[in-house]
Amino acid sequence: MAQHKRQQSWQHVRRTTFDVTILGGGINGACLYHRLCTAGYKVLLVDQGDFAAGTSQASGMMIWGGLLYLRSLDLLSVYRFSQARDAMIRNLPEWIEPAPVHYIPAHQGPPDPRLVLGGLYFYWLLGHFRRRSPGWGKTDMDGRLIRNGHGLESLHYEEGMLRTSDARFVLHWITPHQTPEQVPLNYCAVTGGGYDASEKRWRLELRDTLGDDSAEARSRWVVNCAGAWADPVNELFGIETPYKHVLSKGVYLGVPRPPEHETTLVFEMGDHGDAITYSPWGPISLWGPTETRVENLDAGRAVTTADIRFLLEQAERNFTGPPGRSDIVSLRSGLRPLAVPKSFERDCYTLDISRRHRIAQHDGLPWISLYGGKITGCTATAEEIAARIGRALPPPPAPVNSGARAERPIEYTGFPGLSQKLPSAQWCRDHEFCHTLDDYLRRRTNISQWVAREGLGRHDENLAEIDQIALTLNHGDHDKAAHSVRRYRERVRNDFDSVLERL
Repeated sequence: MAQHKRQQSWQHVRRTTFDVTILGGGINGACLYHRLCTAGYKVLLVDQGDFAAGTSQASGMMIWGGLLYLRSLDLLSVYRFSQARDAMIRNLPEWIEPAPVHYIPAHQGPPDPRLVLGGLYFYWLLGHFRRRSPGWGKTDMDGRLIRNGHGLESLHYEEGMLRTSDARFVLHWITPHQTPEQVPLNYCAVTGGGYDASEKRWRLELRDTLGDDSAEARSRWVVNCAGAWADPVNELFGIETPYKHVLSKGVYLGVPRPPEHETTLVFEMGDHGDAITYSPWGPISLWGPTETRVENLDAGRAVTTADIRFLLEQAERNFTGPPGRSDIVSLRSGLRPLAVPKSFERDCYTLDISRRHRIAQHDGLPWISLYGGKITGCTATAEEIAARIGRALPPPPAPVNSGARAERPIEYTGFPGLSQKLPSAQWCRDHEFCHTLDDYLRRRTNISQWVAREGLGRHDENLAEIDQIALTLNHGDHDKAAHSVRRYRERVRNDFDSVLERL
């Protein structure tokens, strides 16, 4: 069924002239796809890997209003993020919930906690007082989880939190829209193309990275939502913009969640005005992130021993029973693409760079590039881009396929060591563009983040379960399934085992 649907999608690409093609199936591309499909446009969404396989699978799960940007007086960004956060909590209650946060001041040195509390009240004001009011009081975790050197009290305020995962949040914008004129394709590389001025169409050369299929797509508009990969995509098509990306790497550790950990904690670090978070997520707690400027895409996706040492040292400073190397369940690394002017050359700490997104519309061509962008504000960003397209290409007055199709009930299953029910591999294969073990274990479920060694277990005790999942994803082909499991185990050894062994 899944193979047949994918073949049909490639046929639809060859037969259709799309109104808009979106390059990049992360959170911003997915939200824009949903917005344009709902308006009745003919839309093609392509990603060279899996949907949400880049930055959008490596967040801290928080939907927040940009508190840290108060330190640089970037008030406009804080205001916009706060408005976007509150709109998402209000409009998407099945996906996002209000989340109390405890802010733990540094136990020595500035800033004064009273000054921080004043900042939180100003933060509350910028959010139009929609969240729970900030305050100062005891936490239930003092002495049991947090080192007493921080004192017995903390500041508290409220943000938003994803209920499931960032990757599933991305996917839910995409799956309802699958028609001959609204086509999402993962594992689809854009290898070239150009603009035909006589026909006023883009020609996009596409290649199936899972097989040997290829096609030439035709589209009136193109939107580059490739995130950290936006600059290389623009270079491929000779697109010049006033912006570029500076890349910052953020690494989280997944560690076993203590029973008393029920609320997100934010620890003031004292360096650069930075902070580090400890967030409950299912059976684990996420500890991080790091903030490291990197110069290329490959460096930004790899977790290093230096990243892990830094996070373990911070845990030692802040917790009564800090996690050690043997406690690490999972590693999580993502790239933050920060929008800066093309002339930007400063060597500065990346928190000093504005988190505002930038939308660059080419003067002579129907091409839009998105620079920056976060999960918080993804819906507002999609509205902004859709409005620009709408001024040049109004939506159909009576669209035939403007509504999302009804989602099928999910078939659930279990996995060793997890109490949570998970979407089955067959269901994800047939209905959610799930092709590989990483697709299923990391992005359709949280197995690789919640179970040690990316689901394999400390001593490969879950290997038989992984074998069965691979067999399902490969439609019963034992050779392909065995090959995929071998490759998965090799990647775990390279990206997880070997990194921890070097500590």
